[in-house]
Amino acid sequence: MNAENETAHPSSPVMASPVSAAEFAACMATLDPGKGVAVALSGGSDSLALLVLATRWAARRKGTSLYAFTVDHGLRPASAREAKIAAGFSAKLGVPHRILKWKGKKPSSGIQAAARDARYALLLAACREVGAADLLVAHHLEDQAETFLLRLARGSGVDGLSGMAASRPLSAEAPDVRLLRPLLDFPKGRLAATVAKAGFTPILDPSNEDERFDRVKMRNALSILAPLGLDAGQLARTAARMGRAREALERQTGALLSAHAVLSPLGFVEMKVEPLVAAPPEIGLRALAALMSVAGAGHYAPRLAALEAVHAAIGMRELGRGRTLGGVKLALKGDILVVTREVAAALKSPSLSLKQGGQGLWDERFHVSLVKAPRGQPVEVRALGAEGLAALRAAKTALPAVPSAVLQALPGLWQSDELLAAPQLGTLRPGVEAHVSLGRTLPR
Repeated sequence: MNAENETAHPSSPVMASPVSAAEFAACMATLDPGKGVAVALSGGSDSLALLVLATRWAARRKGTSLYAFTVDHGLRPASAREAKIAAGFSAKLGVPHRILKWKGKKPSSGIQAAARDARYALLLAACREVGAADLLVAHHLEDQAETFLLRLARGSGVDGLSGMAASRPLSAEAPDVRLLRPLLDFPKGRLAATVAKAGFTPILDPSNEDERFDRVKMRNALSILAPLGLDAGQLARTAARMGRAREALERQTGALLSAHAVLSPLGFVEMKVEPLVAAPPEIGLRALAALMSVAGAGHYAPRLAALEAVHAAIGMRELGRGRTLGGVKLALKGDILVVTREVAAALKSPSLSLKQGGQGLWDERFHVSLVKAPRGQPVEVRALGAEGLAALRAAKTALPAVPSAVLQALPGLWQSDELLAAPQLGTLRPGVEAHVSLGRTLPR
């Protein structure tokens, strides 16, 4: 939960022992953070405990800069006041703090997912501005247990049941900033005790008691399961064991892809069919999902049933003229599986507006840096499409011998309806220069 639904409340007696500085330092040593570290602070008990512990840890670590960021989603009138309360906590601890506001029109549906995406985008940008390579968040033992139960109820496999990782990139496309969870082994009671000992009164989140949320239902279910031996600690340990199994499967998948798959600089992937279908089904399915993720713009694998159907069709050589799934097209070329970005999906990808010297990620696949540009309106990065490919052919540009669909899904530099350049293929307007690189890589 976050500060969007929090109000101040008096602290209550806490029986658990506070987290010691030595315990926290040991967790941080395992995560190996850099010199610039930020804390996501809502002002609630969990994140406030994290800030207290991180402040003590940073004070003992020479050269470490610590920051705190609070996201004000602006969904309720009270959110601005609560963000200021969180800022006050940081001030008392001597930690530089910024309030990050989610501006613009809010969606009418899917607000929780949109708020989460906006929150992490704001936090990522803030980390980069201050040079923080790591963002600490306050997920704890009960959070891990609740996540395990939620995913179990959804029928998740090994990946889902492995729970939340202690360390991961903050964004799949931004490996330069990590999200770290140093409190996963600590129960919530010990975090509350840490805050109480430090003399702070945290902000209370009423949504923690609202059973409209599935997570709250799972939290309440833990009290029923605990007498049966399924307490938070046991569930978290099971998630950790699932995590070890996932790591082993990922290593096998990476080895398969390293030996038999090739990623083109143009963004499509080729892999020999026989090793893919001969691999154990779990490894083959993971490899296929990875191929689709790299060639497409998907953050998540397709539904397992759809992935299994395509995997079976590949094994029986029954893809016909190709099959589309999850924004990519899969086709067979002899004994080679070719996975390309679906042109229709690339055409729908939001354009990227750049000025000279600007850079960004287009279609979640290509990093584009605009080195030189004509004066006037910004350059728009969007798919070449049939129109852009026709313009290149009309200019007698030498094009690589790949399917036209691959070329149409590449980034083009446009001003209005005029194609200025396709950085990977050719330039039509003098004075335009851009560099393009892949934003995704195959697991190894």
